[in-house]
Amino acid sequence: MFQTVLSAAMSCRRALCGPLAFAALAFSLSLLTALLLPQHARADTHAPPLVLLDGSQPTIPLAQRSTWWVDNSGALSVQDVESAQYRLPFVTRSEEHRLRLRDGAAMWVRFEAMATDDGQRWELELARSGTDRISLYYRQANGEWKAQHAGDRIAVRNWAFPDRYPVFSLDPRVNTPVTYFVRIEHARVPFSGSLQIHDHNTLRELRIHQQFLLGAYFGLALLLAATAVANALVFRDVSFAAYAIYISLLGLALAASLGVGGQFLWPGAVRWNGQAEFVLLPLAAVAGMLFVRHVVQPRRIGRWLDRSALTLAALFLALMVWDTIAPSDGSLLAVTTLGALTMLLVYAMLWPAWRTGDRWVRWIALGMLPILLAGALPVLRNFGLLSSGFLSQYGMAIAAAIEAPLLIYGLLQRSSQQHEAQARARALALTEPLTGLSNRHNFMLRLHESLVRAQRYEHRSALLLIALDNHTWFVEQHGREVADRALVITGSLLRSVARDVDAASRVDDSTLALLLEGPVREGQALAAATSIVAGGLRPSAQLPVGSTLKFKIVVALLPDPAQDLQQDAQAHLDWLQGAMDTLRKDPRKAILKLNS
Repeated sequence: MFQTVLSAAMSCRRALCGPLAFAALAFSLSLLTALLLPQHARADTHAPPLVLLDGSQPTIPLAQRSTWWVDNSGALSVQDVESAQYRLPFVTRSEEHRLRLRDGAAMWVRFEAMATDDGQRWELELARSGTDRISLYYRQANGEWKAQHAGDRIAVRNWAFPDRYPVFSLDPRVNTPVTYFVRIEHARVPFSGSLQIHDHNTLRELRIHQQFLLGAYFGLALLLAATAVANALVFRDVSFAAYAIYISLLGLALAASLGVGGQFLWPGAVRWNGQAEFVLLPLAAVAGMLFVRHVVQPRRIGRWLDRSALTLAALFLALMVWDTIAPSDGSLLAVTTLGALTMLLVYAMLWPAWRTGDRWVRWIALGMLPILLAGALPVLRNFGLLSSGFLSQYGMAIAAAIEAPLLIYGLLQRSSQQHEAQARARALALTEPLTGLSNRHNFMLRLHESLVRAQRYEHRSALLLIALDNHTWFVEQHGREVADRALVITGSLLRSVARDVDAASRVDDSTLALLLEGPVREGQALAAATSIVAGGLRPSAQLPVGSTLKFKIVVALLPDPAQDLQQDAQAHLDWLQGAMDTLRKDPRKAILKLNS
């Protein structure tokens, strides 16, 4: 064709063509040259810029410094790509590059780098886990290809450098540009990830910091799971067992998605390494939903909400099994959609529970909120709406670290309230409901046992009979509620005076008794009576303004040799009651001592 154009030009010149015709032929010649020789010219425009590894930057991202192209057949070898690289439509790879690859297709990334210091080692890192397969190729000084492989389709122990993320070493030659080819296979989930070149020491330091923080989270999760199991066994509370299952599955799911599982837990399991994230994340979502269902009891709000949770959990598990047995784009889309519905259902269960006002429910809701927000990140990533980055990689781990202590605190508050109510119910057999002191029957048993011990060991105990002298006035002037409040304050006064071995009880409507276990001296008994009288005279915010508690107290040391009462507890109490009737007739006297 060039010869035809030149011949036409020479003929035109010989025919004395005009300058205009000759200029048109020259323009045609230039246009044909541009069309016939575009390969090298266009290849030069898409050639990646040289990455200079001179140590001025310890970490160099390859965004805008590399080019990419997709081999839809996946059949080309690195030699094929190298020989045709200037004819293939490589384009610059941007920072937010995101691509969905078909099963069997391969993306090729090309970049050129040159080291200038032979004392430094440089490594390429794909800053994301879960890639099916990634390989790095370059020609060594002798012309032979150097290949390094990593990815979920290879056991982590067989990677070029076993690590959380795929890491490859670069050519150690200095002052020599080297062209690198990266081949990436990644089906179903859209691929996006940052390719970065690190100085070896910088990457090791980065890994140490990452492992320290991840170790802190996984250690916390393990500790809280063990605490939940212990509480479930001790208190027989199913809520703690559900929490332990949920946090364990969530921890394993995060270990899989962050590469920790493949590095430390299952480094030799090839098939499981590729499926772990797709299995554990749905299981954690189902466990979390069932945990919330059990704790907040949505059937109290509406049966449809409770049934929806059970139905969705069963459907989620069925889809997870389908995605495991026959993985496809459709199965992943279905699982992702159901994951989004699960989060919405958890919101629907927590919102009415929050409105109840229970503090422990609000702690549970606050704990679940971060993980629900972070759970949207993998959903957006699977739908191709979000690229892999810091938040998509570590958002769930950060949320889980915030969630774990809040949930366990909420569960402990819930358990405390439940056990407090149960303890009060059990205590009714031994205590008086209003004052919380021992009931009359239990007190009489304690008094009888004290009399037996006193006679056996020849020591004396003390019995104080305390009457709230103005109880009737409280009832008449302020009502029964205020009078009962006065009795509660009286019971609190007796508990403050009593020792651990002593016993206090409400004997009748306005009379209480305090048993001071022996050996007790007369001065100790009188000091206790005086303290009770003085405590009643102190103003209290729980009583009407200007009112105080006025007590009449009878004190006796038991047993009394002058009284032939033996070990009869009721006879001793009747003895003090008779003395109380006498004391009440004397308005100036508050304490009556029966013996010494």
